[in-house]
Amino acid sequence: MHLRVRKIFSLIFCISGFGLPVFRSSSSEGEIEIAGPTRHSLVSEIAVTDAKESIWIAWRIQRDFGWHTYWLHPGDVGVAPSVEWILPEGVTAGSLLFPVPKRVKMGQIGAHGHHDETLFLCELTFSDSCKLDNGLIIEAKVAWLACSKTCLPGYANLSLTIPVGGQTKLDGRWKEKFDDFRNKLPIEPPSEWHLKAYQKGDKFQLVLPDLGPSFSGLYFFSEGRIVRSNAMQPVRFKNGNWELEMTRSSWSPENLTRLRGLLYRKSGWGLDPNCKFYKLDVPLQKFDQ
Repeated sequence: MHLRVRKIFSLIFCISGFGLPVFRSSSSEGEIEIAGPTRHSLVSEIAVTDAKESIWIAWRIQRDFGWHTYWLHPGDVGVAPSVEWILPEGVTAGSLLFPVPKRVKMGQIGAHGHHDETLFLCELTFSDSCKLDNGLIIEAKVAWLACSKTCLPGYANLSLTIPVGGQTKLDGRWKEKFDDFRNKLPIEPPSEWHLKAYQKGDKFQLVLPDLGPSFSGLYFFSEGRIVRSNAMQPVRFKNGNWELEMTRSSWSPENLTRLRGLLYRKSGWGLDPNCKFYKLDVPLQKFDQ
């Protein structure tokens, strides 16, 4: 997937007649790659690793004001960032963990992405036979699409070396940011919630319990290209429940059986101000059932 994205971006460069300039500058977090409106680097919450316990690293993206990159599920437009890891023998990378999304616009088209600065976390694990005599050398080939009123694809090679010692030591500068990322991750909704989802023609209806007089600030970030991100999602109270209506995307499969994604509430869920996303996986029924 990563190589295919890079080939597509390279083709766009050739057609447009220009590419994004990539500059390098030294940094304690690893080399920073400056590419147009974005800056990229690898960081770690670990200052020293014992190469035994798993550790977390991150791809850091900083964006100029007015620019965004895309979430794992971009919506109607966009391409998700991707990474290809190059690691020493015996070191394995897990899946790239995306930050929670925001609503963004490419021109006038609504989509799902990220502004400002974000981290994309990845867990590294070590085999028993892993030998790192020269430290843990991490390399990554990354690709992204940055958009504002126009779009600029780009890719870069990133690197980070973490010293290996007898005991793992945390990097206080980054530990707080990694913890902030984890605290904002989506959680499961309350067990007493009895959610239902219906499909009627080109509309989906997500039925939610009555949790109070105001349910404003709701938005469903759909997995895949199931729900149109450039369409309104009206909310109404009906038969003692709240109903969130969404428009089906023309890219969605014909025989959908489940509605998956993140349910966002601007004011948050419960007492935790960081808890603004519930992770949903709801069976999808035909409207006449």
